[in-house]
Parts: sequence; structure tokens; C-alpha cells
Amino acid sequence: MTARHPDDLIQAFLAEGRDELPDRAFDALRGEIHRTRQRVVIGPWRAPNMSNLTRLALVAAAVVAVVIGAIRFLPTTPGTGAPESSPTPAPTTTPSDTPALQSPGVLCTDSCRIGRLEPGTYSFEPSAKGTPVTFSFTVPAGWSVDGGGFVTKHAGEPGEVFFASWKVSHVFSDVCAWQDASKLVAAGTTAAELATALTAQKNRVVSPTTDITVGGFPAKRIELTQPAGLDPSTCTDGILRAWPDPGPDMGGGLCCFPKGSIDDMFIADVDGQRVVFIARHQPGSSPADVAELNAIVDSIQFPAPVATSPSP
Repeated sequence: MTARHPDDLIQAFLAEGRDELPDRAFDALRGEIHRTRQRVVIGPWRAPNMSNLTRLALVAAAVVAVVIGAIRFLPTTPGTGAPESSPTPAPTTTPSDTPALQSPGVLCTDSCRIGRLEPGTYSFEPSAKGTPVTFSFTVPAGWSVDGGGFVTKHAGEPGEVFFASWKVSHVFSDVCAWQDASKLVAAGTTAAELATALTAQKNRVVSPTTDITVGGFPAKRIELTQPAGLDPSTCTDGILRAWPDPGPDMGGGLCCFPKGSIDDMFIADVDGQRVVFIARHQPGSSPADVAELNAIVDSIQFPAPVATSPSP
């Protein structure tokens, strides 16, 4: 596991009776803020619909609650009526104590594993909102997977890179004004139809679409960024949003592009199924990390369909 969840850190902090929030708790909370801003409710593992500002307010409230709770659980002198010590916390582990996920292994179906990845080959299996087909890919050292199914490096940092897959049934006609279903455009079922819908989105800078192959299957590649002069605070809930979850399910979807971030989209037609991959990097991402991200995409493979014998 790349980091302990903030809830675990808060519980351990309260149990220890200290009056300062540890650096690792601040780091975890900062990571949660970053992921919330970057993903709204993201991946095939969605959370209930909630505005971005509400989520940030809840995180801020959690920090305040930790500090207040810590003071409340400080040891006190006898006779005050307050407890002299806090309960012994349950055993916990740190990231360095947690074994890395081993290759080969399935990372995602309708839920995803969490942890550091040993270099090697992993796979995602069909899920309601992630991928319609099984595919595998290879990662080098230093990468992790989070509970949203994002294969990341430097998660929560300015140079973060990530790789993910998605089912897309609709896109927003305007990534800045996406407040209701009237802003949705059906994305069809093929790679070409989705590329056309993305190209038509307002408030996106779109590269020309190129024909490529992914895992031996025909695909479209398109690069998406946000206009340099666009102020996200003028957008719905102060964020940009590309699409909802399939359905459409407005409670989830891809959103919250950090300024200057680049979404490299690889959209493949695989035996009649459209498979969408997002490879995102930031202006602060190193060339070496971007090269690793591209190598992950280049390593994608789709297993051959299992032949079935005709019924006698």
C-alpha cells in the first residue's frame, strides 16, 4: 500500500494522545485533497455524487476534528474526571511494512486492489465502469495502484503520471458547463465516434486524431488539454469535467484537470468492444516518467478469445 488511509492515521493519532498532527497525516490528507480535485468521483469504483467544494470542506473539517480530538484525549491530572490515558490502538502497518503486490496479478474487476506494484505484468478484468474486456500491461519499478483503479507514479505530487481505463457512453458538450444531462452528447460505440465527440467538446484544446494500434487492434489517439486562458473557477462547481460514468451516471466521471495537464487518450476497437485508456501527465512530470507511462500503454495486450466447441 502506498500510504495509509487518513482514517487510519487519525485513529492512531487519537489513540496516542498527541497534540500535533503528524507529518504523515498531513501528507495523506493532502493526497486525498489532490485526488478529490483530480477525480471528482472517479473510475469504475464510484462514490456518491458530491460537489468538489463540499468534498474539500469535509477534508478541512477532518483536520479540525483531528486537532480537537487530540486535545480531548490528552492525558490529564487525576481528579479532573477526564481519562488519564487513551485506549491502546489496534496494530497498524506503515507503507514500508506492507508487502508490494506481486506480478502477475489481477488489479481490478468491480473493485480494485491498493498497493505498491512490483515490476511485472498485471491485468484489469471486465467491470461495469472500467473496461469491457480483459487486458494486461507491464509496469516498471516505482508504480502503485489506488482504490480507484489508477496506476500511478508520484501520486498527489506536481509531477504525477497515471494510467487508467474507462467505459464512456456520453461526454459533456462543454467541459466547463456540465451541470445537467442536457449538456451530454452520446459517444456512440466505436473509437471513431468517441474521438469525434471529444474533438467537438468546448473548452478543450484537442490534437488531431491519429490512427494507431493498441495491443494489435485498431485504435484512435487524441491528446486533450485545457485552454491556457480558461479560469476553472468560472466553471460548474469550479471544475472541468469530461464525461460522466456510463449510463450516463452523473454521480461519477472524469474531471478536474490540473492546469496544463495532458490527457493522452487511446481508444481501441477490440472484437466489437470499445476500450478507452487515459494516460495523463503534468507539466512537472519528468521525461523519464512520461516515457514509462507511454511504455505501459505500449505494453497493453488483449488475451485471445477462448474458443468454444459446438454443442453436439
